[in-house]
Amino acid sequence: MRANKQQYTEQFRQDAIAHYRDSNKSFRQVAFDLGINTWTLREWYNNDEMKRSAKKRPVALPTARAASDSETPDEKLVRLEREVARLERENAQLKMDREILKKATAFFAKESE
Repeated sequence: MRANKQQYTEQFRQDAIAHYRDSNKSFRQVAFDLGINTWTLREWYNNDEMKRSAKKRPVALPTARAASDSETPDEKLVRLEREVARLERENAQLKMDREILKKATAFFAKESE
């Protein structure tokens, strides 16, 4: 027979995620401290990371117009600065995604031993 699923408040979830981020402890240690299942904490954390990365992703901007003869140097500078800023945001997002994947790979490699 299956036990009733424990219900946690959103505030408890956010506090648990914050506790994990602020400590240098593993998911297992933090979950044990809070009296919750390790995989529950891990799921909350992963869901929160996905929400955060979705918020940080740049909104799809219209494609930059091709430079034309009528584009002034100031307009070109503004266009190029916007493009650089977009590329920097995208680069930061990709770096964060890569780090998350590295950590996940290391974790699952360690767990499978």
